[in-house]
Amino acid sequence: MTTSVDAVPGIHGGAGQARAGALVAACTLAMLVDVGAAQEDLVHVDGRVLWIAGQTMVVAPYAIGSGSINIDLAQASQDEYMRLTTGDSVTVTGTIAQEGNRVFATSIRGRSCTP
Repeated sequence: MTTSVDAVPGIHGGAGQARAGALVAACTLAMLVDVGAAQEDLVHVDGRVLWIAGQTMVVAPYAIGSGSINIDLAQASQDEYMRLTTGDSVTVTGTIAQEGNRVFATSIRGRSCTP
């Protein structure tokens, strides 16, 4: 991606270009830090399995008002999810995909529910 300070209205030469360059650099750094932090922070999802197919599991979180969450199973051990079925209670630990549309599971634990 190329950015030209000439394309920014009101900034012409000298100090204006330096300020514009610093602003572009700061915004780019902020976006990179934000994406990196989102990928490295572990999240925990407690819920019920809606379905599993191939490398994807969909979980309905117990949290009120939360929609279903797509779980990417590619990084999880198959031993951790091979016996799960629809309706099973699970805790999924993983990282959020950069796009924010799924969780990359690193650990999946079945939970026992007692009434």
